[in-house]
Amino acid sequence: MSSKSWYALKSKSVHTRYSLSKNIQTLLQGLERYHEGIIDARELGSMVRLSPKRRESVATTISKCANMIKKDPQELKTCVDIIEMCTEILEIADRPPPIDGFPFMKLPPEIRETIIDLMVDTVFKSKGIRPATKRVSCNCPRLERENSSFQSTQMKALPSLLGPALNNEFFRIFLRKKSVRFRCCCELEHHLTNNPMLVRNVRDIKVHWCGPKSATSFKKLAECDRLDSLTINISKSTLAHLSKRSNLMKTYFPLSYRHARITDVLGLDELLALRGLKEVAVVHVQSKTTNLALETDRASLGELLASQLKQDKVRSSTQRASNLS
Repeated sequence: MSSKSWYALKSKSVHTRYSLSKNIQTLLQGLERYHEGIIDARELGSMVRLSPKRRESVATTISKCANMIKKDPQELKTCVDIIEMCTEILEIADRPPPIDGFPFMKLPPEIRETIIDLMVDTVFKSKGIRPATKRVSCNCPRLERENSSFQSTQMKALPSLLGPALNNEFFRIFLRKKSVRFRCCCELEHHLTNNPMLVRNVRDIKVHWCGPKSATSFKKLAECDRLDSLTINISKSTLAHLSKRSNLMKTYFPLSYRHARITDVLGLDELLALRGLKEVAVVHVQSKTTNLALETDRASLGELLASQLKQDKVRSSTQRASNLS
């Protein structure tokens, strides 16, 4: 057994012969327990840091051993052992404590959800958001304010702060509370194609119905299983792209298609195929410049979409079989 241990010192009655105080005896015993793996360095360090008298007893013991060496050289080995043990205690006590992260993932899912919910409400004040990625290269009109996609430093940092382990939880809660706005169907189609997290979790979408990708973007909305609310913004730009059938008819019936109608617009058939929504709305992008005809189209389109899109989803045979099993 090593001579540098509390057991070895006690067996030689060193604590009695050297008149070691109770504080230093406790620390020497703690050092031995540390080497045995009973306590860790943090616990041993706190024994010193939380008691000024214990730290003072270490210095007093070192001084006492130095005097003992002068008086009795035969005690050199024992005194050196005690001094080295005291030095080790101080070295452990002065180590900076390790910075451990809060064990967030060990919390129950309900508590994690509540915390993330509060963080989202604190950082993201507005109800509506826009995806913070580079613009899609298209010629669709930009009728929304350019600063609507502004993100503060806290907004940008929050998702990365939580880390990849909480990405799914964060975006599920985040997209449950926020409505996602798109300035055109090209932008909507781009994000539904390249952002599976958005497709899985989005609940509320607002989109300006315009652009050559209206049909494909509305068709992809059927993949958003959690989508509850859809707001369609219309303008004169909505009438710029006609459906494939309407373009064919326009070639042979030019007089009948001299003025584009909302019923001939690209994407209407795909829009009417959606099911299972709870809220459907049609609004003007620029309400101050609308005329009676556009307002009539808006109201009629709103009634049409509400009557179709709020119908229950038709489950496939595969889904019915899985539910029965």
